[in-house]
Amino acid sequence: MRKMVALLFVLPLLASCDLPNRTVEANGTVAAGLKFDGRTFGEQRRLWRSSGTKDYSYDLAALGYISYEGTVSVVNGDFKGDDPDWGTIEEFLEYSTIDKVYDEIEAMFLKHKDAEQSKSDFHFTEIAVEYDTANHIPTKIFHKYYCPPNLAVDGTFVFEIRNFAGTK
Repeated sequence: MRKMVALLFVLPLLASCDLPNRTVEANGTVAAGLKFDGRTFGEQRRLWRSSGTKDYSYDLAALGYISYEGTVSVVNGDFKGDDPDWGTIEEFLEYSTIDKVYDEIEAMFLKHKDAEQSKSDFHFTEIAVEYDTANHIPTKIFHKYYCPPNLAVDGTFVFEIRNFAGTK
């Protein structure tokens, strides 16, 4: 009876685990495949470009090994400066304009989309993006990684764009 109760308790727990949807090959590599919603990305990028917004500011927070938080200013589509609360924007220049944010997301996807990785190595598994559909900008970018059990890393790096204010 105890085994039955334990089984009924453990099975739902196992079913609720978010296990990676990747196949481990016989040679110890993980099959290629980076999760990414390219359709929504492409549509939001197209709408951003068609908006014509060139002068704007936003708060950027980069959370990971190296962190940054501050307000970024863009004039005529070019990075003009920042007002940091902590960290330095030099580590995150790829997030210094909305166009560069889109370029960086695309570059990360292209770099990692077909990569095979060792199951014993830290590696990229997903780019998850949330959007402000009124302004057509990414508001949260999650870089998710597989971390082997022997590494003490949480496996996610987050970039947040808040308080976007723009003019055409």
